[in-house]
Amino acid sequence: MNILSDFSKDVRSSSHYSGGYEWWYFDGISSDDRFSFVVILYEGNPFSTRYNRALLADKNPSPVDHPAISISIYEHGEPIYYSFTEFDKSDCHFDEEKPLVRVGDHQMEGQLTDGELSYELKLNEQLPNGDQLQGTFTFRSDEKNYFLEESDQSNIGHTWNLVQPWAEITVDLDLQIKEEQRNVTFTGNGYHDHNTGQEPMRDEFDDWYWGRFHFGDTTLVYYVMNRRDEQQHRAWLFDNETFEVIEHFNEISLVDKGLSLFGLNTAHKLGFKSGGIEIQIQQSQLLDNGPFYQRYQSDAFLKITENHRVEVAQGISEYICPDRIYAKLFWPFVNMRIWYKPEGSHWVQRSKQLYRWTW
Repeated sequence: MNILSDFSKDVRSSSHYSGGYEWWYFDGISSDDRFSFVVILYEGNPFSTRYNRALLADKNPSPVDHPAISISIYEHGEPIYYSFTEFDKSDCHFDEEKPLVRVGDHQMEGQLTDGELSYELKLNEQLPNGDQLQGTFTFRSDEKNYFLEESDQSNIGHTWNLVQPWAEITVDLDLQIKEEQRNVTFTGNGYHDHNTGQEPMRDEFDDWYWGRFHFGDTTLVYYVMNRRDEQQHRAWLFDNETFEVIEHFNEISLVDKGLSLFGLNTAHKLGFKSGGIEIQIQQSQLLDNGPFYQRYQSDAFLKITENHRVEVAQGISEYICPDRIYAKLFWPFVNMRIWYKPEGSHWVQRSKQLYRWTW
């Protein structure tokens, strides 16, 4: 596992191993907690049934041949727009010199100007069921290399680049949903990281919890990975102004586990403790509930004993069990959700009612 924080490395990897993947992840929550979103751009979509079928057949597929983008917009914790689209590689560009990704008509670009780090996402699509989205997301923060936690310097394994643990965001969206036009604009707090794996996820870890919560002037970022041979539990509390690590949590707990509809055994409460600082997370509102992946809009409670400080924040938290991605029992459901654009849409995706049911 390589853990770093480096804008200059927020570019496409030069190595592309069969079964590998790479994604650029962005999320955010409006200042009033009304709206939230998650946008992920992939080269080597690890959820693609086409990719995984070829892997299981030992055909040595390349991640380069499986680019994709997923877009989720939520209001009051309920999805109002969802898409997951795979493209032909000829319709995409992943730059190895600068943070620039084009997936179909969508584009992500990062820039560093006079010490300010900015990212702009320009999204534009129309889905088979008639829903449309066009809009811009901007992320701005000071440029910092927050930490270099650890590195094994190997090509195999997972690399996590924490580029922006906290950023000011501005969002301007034009949506057409159920044939109704709607403009959604807001400001708030956001997060961006970049993940790269040079082998299938199930070869790297058993399951993985991750998330981020923006308090008044601090941000919690955690990365709780249960690996084959060890636990890799990491969590940091950052100062949003100086970007220094205030606390590196050394006590992390996963409790209140329960089975989901699809049989995932997920912890509903996470605890982080170090010295006089304690944070409890309640996986409150389920945003995405699948056979191998869950996303929550969760509540976090921060307590600092020294100054009797207590804060509450909402944030995005997630869980994945990668071995289940290869369970063919779930693939028909996955195919309903992921639109492989070169081959045309699934009949469920063309239905206004049924496609929304898969959300």
